[in-house]
Amino acid sequence: MQETFSIDQTFFTGQAALEWLIQESDQLIIVKFVAPHCPSCETLKPVLHQIAVDNTGKLHLVELDMSEEPELAINFGVRSAPTVLLLKQQQTIAQIAGLKPKKQYAEMIQSVL
Repeated sequence: MQETFSIDQTFFTGQAALEWLIQESDQLIIVKFVAPHCPSCETLKPVLHQIAVDNTGKLHLVELDMSEEPELAINFGVRSAPTVLLLKQQQTIAQIAGLKPKKQYAEMIQSVL
């Protein structure tokens, strides 16, 4: 079954959504690589969710499970969870590995919006 996505959505999950966004959106794409049983990933979830809500219409947030999408993690050079990438026009423009303070994510995102 083909998933359908809307450019008006803010939150996405999975490789199909990421590939679609890379082709269809000119907005900033925040890619969050997570792993099962990762407490830092759970801690980061509401932080990025709030940043995305605060910037609705300016960006998309995609969550990818490294255990389900290992090739994608390798292609992006991601070695640990959580890792956050910022993509724009198919280019990686910033990356943060590990759990950092909310301010660091917010400043990184604001610098490219």
